[in-house]
Amino acid sequence: MASSPQLSGRTALVTGGASGMGRAASELFAANGALVIIADRDEAALAETAASITAAGGSVEIHIVDVGDQAGLGPWADGLDHEVIDVFLNHAGLPGTGGWKWDAEDWNQTMVVNVWAPMELTKRLMPRFKAAESASLIYTASTAGLRPVPGMFTYAASKAALIQFVKSLAVSVAPHGIRANAICPGATDTPALRRDIEDGTVRGTLEQIAAHNPMRRVGTVDDVAGTALFLASDASAYLTGLAIPIDGGASA
Repeated sequence: MASSPQLSGRTALVTGGASGMGRAASELFAANGALVIIADRDEAALAETAASITAAGGSVEIHIVDVGDQAGLGPWADGLDHEVIDVFLNHAGLPGTGGWKWDAEDWNQTMVVNVWAPMELTKRLMPRFKAAESASLIYTASTAGLRPVPGMFTYAASKAALIQFVKSLAVSVAPHGIRANAICPGATDTPALRRDIEDGTVRGTLEQIAAHNPMRRVGTVDDVAGTALFLASDASAYLTGLAIPIDGGASA
């Protein structure tokens, strides 16, 4: 007998869900029965992702949102027309300025998007998570938040902070049946990584990066989306407070 979709009847909110890893997760959540609410600042990418989900028979709702807008983010979250949110994937993030080039503006912008925004959204949406039978909150961090990465000072600091927030959150909301976990991708083949290689923010080529990985490849957006689906589903019902590397064994 065929199994039912893993997220059937659930509502999933994904920030930064219109491209790359976020889009792959949005499409996979929808393919598994969820109504997916995608919040992203890229209007064209939102429309394209929504069309893809709809064409595949999925349910999607899109919102043009800049999570770095400290004045507007909270009111947007408060005004969402959904009393229950079962799955929250906070994927939106910034890479920060690499090397020694950061300044106060860059630091503040990176910390706002990578740390303040997920914390603010979690606070604002908590009543909707509590209204769910067993909400799963997932935050995209990075292996840069787990182990040293040369030159990625601002980014690494922000992702380490996010991981510690997630761990504190997990033990705080566990009595309410809510789970919170971080996913920590390593080098993943996305347009963003290719841009970083092109402009020198990341050293080497995809092939060179793959050669140094135990599995001899870089990650794919599907690798990340599959882990997010696992955490969103009942298959991970007793897992919380984790920071899971998705890096082919690079941080083993």
